[in-house]
Formats: sequence, structure tokens, C-alpha cells
Amino acid sequence: MLSCCFTGHRAMSKEEQREIFPQLNIKLSEVIQQGVTVFRNGGALGFDTMAALCVIKQKERNPNIKLFIDAPHRAQSAHWDEFDRHVYTYILNHADNVTYVSERYQSGCMQKRNRFMVDRSDIVIAYVRAPRGGAYYTACYAESLDKQVIYL
Repeated sequence: MLSCCFTGHRAMSKEEQREIFPQLNIKLSEVIQQGVTVFRNGGALGFDTMAALCVIKQKERNPNIKLFIDAPHRAQSAHWDEFDRHVYTYILNHADNVTYVSERYQSGCMQKRNRFMVDRSDIVIAYVRAPRGGAYYTACYAESLDKQVIYL
């Protein structure tokens, strides 16, 4: 069973979202054609949310597709606005599995979550704008393990 995870930026402008969304859907379809059935997602705002919603849409057409949410801690959405919390709850309700890498927020839990996902994936779909930040370091970590990294 092949698996894929996502890494990308939390902050995305509307223009970026319009540009990246179709690219993400194309790459998602391509990896499904390659045999990927498990998609791991960190459940964060921005790119993670977009990717999770795309996977949920794919699940409607293909019941073999599984969405695993690997959240950094249980209270991840505690400080989000109401709309984002509602979308996060929708995603959790449509996930096939939810794992909390840490019970509560602690220093390094986001990086721990990112490595957890990469370690359990064959392919990484990444949206990285600059050579810095969590998405960049996650993609570099995946490359260091000889994982296939698909950049949008």
C-alpha cells in the first residue's frame, strides 16, 4: 500500500490558493494512478486544509482512498477562528484515522508531526515558496530519506 503526505505553508493568499488548487488536484490524481491509497495530512491551516479537502473529494469517487490526519497535538485548532475550526471538524469527521503525535502543545511538536508523516509515506507533495520554514525543512527531510518529493 503506497502512501503520500503533504507539506506546505499555512499562510496562503487567495491568489496562491487559486493557482495551487488545480496543480494539487492534478498531482493528487497522478499519485492515485500510481497506486497511492493512503494520504497523510497534518491538519494545519492553509495548504494542509486545501489538501485534506481535495482528498475528501477523491474519496467520494474512490472508496479505496484513505485520509489519515496526523495532528501535532489535540488542541491544534483552539485559537483558530470559528470558520477554520468548523472546516477542521469537517476534515476530522471525514478522516479514516486521526493520530495526535503529542497530547498537548510542546516545543518541537510540529517538527515531530512532520517527521512522523514523512517516515510513514512513500511520496511527499510539497508547496514551498522559499528555502526556509517548516514546509521547506520537511521537504528536505523527505529528500534526505530518498522519498519522492513532488513540488507544486
